[in-house]
Amino acid sequence: MENDRLREKVAKLLQKHGCSRVQKSVFVAANLHPKHLDKLKTAAMGIISKANLSPQDSLLLIPLPEECVRMATVIGGANIILAATQEAPLKILI
Repeated sequence: MENDRLREKVAKLLQKHGCSRVQKSVFVAANLHPKHLDKLKTAAMGIISKANLSPQDSLLLIPLPEECVRMATVIGGANIILAATQEAPLKILI
């Protein structure tokens, strides 16, 4: 999203719903219960539908099942997925 104010509003919503910020516009929420995901989608659509989006703006929500989290490999010191899940053991290559 190009609009920083809108991006920050959506970021706060995502964090409120258990998402962890990985980059400026990238969040991870592993093992999000389907009911919580539906609530998140509804709330995000409410915010975004009121905004004046440019054609380049979008919000992409990708469910991340537990088995995918366990298969993830993090290269580097910042284990972003483990920080987001606080549980799943991951392979860490440094």
